[in-house]
Amino acid sequence: MKMAIAIHLILLLIGLALLVTGILSFIGSRRLNTGGYTVEATVVENIPSHESEGGTMYTPLMVYHIGDKKKTFSPSARSNPPAYNIDEKVRLIYAPDNTDDVRIQSYWGLYLGSIILLAFALPMLVIGGGYFLFKAGII
Repeated sequence: MKMAIAIHLILLLIGLALLVTGILSFIGSRRLNTGGYTVEATVVENIPSHESEGGTMYTPLMVYHIGDKKKTFSPSARSNPPAYNIDEKVRLIYAPDNTDDVRIQSYWGLYLGSIILLAFALPMLVIGGGYFLFKAGII
């Protein structure tokens, strides 16, 4: 019985930590989307990387300008086929106080991290919290 309590308590605590982190990530992304500066970038290359399974994945390399400075951005996401064509224009957004905080201005570009954290948090909260609510006779 003590093992079940420990397991459900751990699930509940991890779920709460992921929930808080997901909400903070969402707030940061929302703040960036409403207060950030947008810039148009051009895809100059699709960088190949060879996977251990023998496949090839591509990461776009984008070039953009902030004032007189030429900068590059490469998202962490890879795909096959390449997600962007060479010379394709992509809208980026960056933080006013940190020009290195750059993301693709799209739903997934801004909120993917929050979505993943919340997707892991919710089942843990339901399982861990539900156990304790059941034990307390609430449900």
